[in-house]
Amino acid sequence: MQNTPLILKPGKVKSSILLVISIGFVALGISLLDTNMLIAILNIVFFGICFIVFLLNLIPGSSYLKIDEKGIEMKNLFRITFIPWQAVHSFRTKWVAFNKLVIFDLNKNLAGEKLKRRQGGFPDTYGMSADKLAELLNEYKAKFDSTI
Repeated sequence: MQNTPLILKPGKVKSSILLVISIGFVALGISLLDTNMLIAILNIVFFGICFIVFLLNLIPGSSYLKIDEKGIEMKNLFRITFIPWQAVHSFRTKWVAFNKLVIFDLNKNLAGEKLKRRQGGFPDTYGMSADKLAELLNEYKAKFDSTI
């Protein structure tokens, strides 16, 4: 286990590849303007938004996962979410489409009955395999959570 706070950053290769793919589809949309206007505009708008998101993800400091004794701070596209250790029951992996992601189950006592979903997930595996990240988070939870 490493010293705290531990800051994990997402890999830039994946965002760079998706950025290039988005540029390709925007170019394809531009080439379709003469033949099918509606499809071309929808293509340009959708992949243009994707391009902006992937470009923002490449900016340093826009995304990270910070692990410390209080909990987990997740920053994605400049939006910060803090999850205290007491709010999480456990971390595990799950296949979502073609990606294996780390998800967490919220503690039922703290989540309340009004909350429809008692699960959350991380948008990235931060340069690790999903299994290793889930194992690391469970180790930190066991070390810092006083409600176990």
